[in-house]
Amino acid sequence: MQTGSRVGSRRDRYSRHVKVVRAAVAAGAGLVLALALGGCQAVAPIVTPTVVATAPAIDLTAPGAAASMIDRLVKTAGSPDVIMVVVSATQASVTVLNGQTPATWAYRNGQIGLVATDITYVDQSTFDPDDFNIRDVGALFRAAAAVSGSTRGQTLQIVDYSDGRVMMSVSTDPESRTVFFNADGSLLEDLDFDTLGGIQRGLADVVGTVPLAYTVSVQSDQGAWMDYPGSDDGTTTRRQRTPRVPVTTSTRAQRTTLPVFSPALVNADAIWAVVEANAGVTVSATTAWSVTIDQRAGDGLPRMYFSFGLTSVVTDLSGHAVTG
Repeated sequence: MQTGSRVGSRRDRYSRHVKVVRAAVAAGAGLVLALALGGCQAVAPIVTPTVVATAPAIDLTAPGAAASMIDRLVKTAGSPDVIMVVVSATQASVTVLNGQTPATWAYRNGQIGLVATDITYVDQSTFDPDDFNIRDVGALFRAAAAVSGSTRGQTLQIVDYSDGRVMMSVSTDPESRTVFFNADGSLLEDLDFDTLGGIQRGLADVVGTVPLAYTVSVQSDQGAWMDYPGSDDGTTTRRQRTPRVPVTTSTRAQRTTLPVFSPALVNADAIWAVVEANAGVTVSATTAWSVTIDQRAGDGLPRMYFSFGLTSVVTDLSGHAVTG
């Protein structure tokens, strides 16, 4: 499933390309924000801030505390175009756009102010923090710890994760597993691609509203992905959903010779029927399997090419065996 955040029309012009993000709170006296955006631009250590207000020491994991502080920082920043929110137990920051220039406002050591940053605006989407449920960051941290097994240095980030999809996540320092959340505060569902439900949801995530694809693939132990024509001539775009990570989008400077077809024709029930028909019969029920749907036959008919270990099966889109 995907985040339910609502990116209003005032922010539509900013929705663009792949951004993969990390943020962390550094040890010691200074707060360091690290942001990896496409080309891995780093954020310099925060230096002496321009202090505009003081605030008592606040436990931002307490119910309501983080939401109130982020709202205060956004209002202080004076711009609704937020591109990043970072919250730890004791510190918080928002990065906003002033025109095309990012500016970071932070709360740390009882002070609120504008801080120096090297964050670069590279078309990442803007968002409204109110669209994300951070009313109880402590509860989000506890949920993340139950999944990742770590509570050390927990930091919450809200940022354009990939291709304009703004995601909320919790990471740790030292890094364990990053845990993703939907905008309503629920955990992003882990998908088991060796089940009908996992295939259905994974395909829905990668296909979305894309009208034409070169290939659609599912691999039981890897996830689902789709290759389709990129927006620029000579490029191919891939959307991928792995079991534990939301959809990511990447583009490569390469075009395939495969004809395109409508990915909406791919049927998860038909895929699962073929898997069930072969599991425990032609191969072990625990054997990893994969299927790729494309028009490599060149007759205008997409087919499903299954692999069960060393066994190959070719079917039409309904799951009926094709020979010759």
